[in-house]
Amino acid sequence: MPYVEIYKLQNDGSQTVLATCRLAGEEVVCEGDDVFVTNLKEQGIRNYTDEAGDKLFPKDGLKFLENLKYYFKSGYLNASEVKEN
Repeated sequence: MPYVEIYKLQNDGSQTVLATCRLAGEEVVCEGDDVFVTNLKEQGIRNYTDEAGDKLFPKDGLKFLENLKYYFKSGYLNASEVKEN
């Protein structure tokens, strides 16, 4: 099962992984920076596949995981799907 890494671009050009999120059963479990992960759980993210833009939370499972790469897409904070071999 693929997972998503959310990372921050540092001033020197290196990347630091803030969180790794993967599907565990019907929900998404994120591990990493405690404050960042807590904010994901409590604040959610915007649903980019829905015109209303309702919020998604880890309990929304695959839909939450798929939307992470659209929500975190900036010069300094990005999310990318990682395929497991």
